[in-house]
Amino acid sequence: MNPFSHLEDEKLMKLYQEDEFLAFEVLYERHRDRVYSYIQKRLHKQNDIDEVFQNVFLKFHRSKNLYNDKYLVVQWVYTITRSELLDFCKKKKLEVVEFDDAQHGTQQEQNDNELDLSEYKNLTEKERDVLKRKFYSDEDYEEISKALETSQANARKIVSRALNKIRKKLIGGSHE
Repeated sequence: MNPFSHLEDEKLMKLYQEDEFLAFEVLYERHRDRVYSYIQKRLHKQNDIDEVFQNVFLKFHRSKNLYNDKYLVVQWVYTITRSELLDFCKKKKLEVVEFDDAQHGTQQEQNDNELDLSEYKNLTEKERDVLKRKFYSDEDYEEISKALETSQANARKIVSRALNKIRKKLIGGSHE
């Protein structure tokens, strides 16, 4: 058993910045499955998934001293993950320009994201934060509740209410 397993991510990150490799092992174990899942939902080829996954933790290691403790480690990990994913897709797009389906898919995803962002305007800051954590960062209710310093039941309720607001707006009319 790793002696650092009981520590919070932010304390582990400080230890890792001081070159304590066991702290990295705990961070890796805690976040690898969610990072992998996040990448896997967005890429389809196993080699691509593995390449981006490897790049995420390589960048995590190389930039460990750039971590700002004003943010949660999980936010920083997902920022790196999104960045690596975008870089990878941009690189691949340049290499595979002739595939129109890929460009159409990208446009559809942009349209979907625009819809989501426009719906966020009617939500409170807390509701937006919870939805981003749940659906963009793939955080579970335990992580969300810790970040918000509330119960898991309350975190679920906030997500439910926010989704209901979005549903009502979509069903009720986009007559604006």
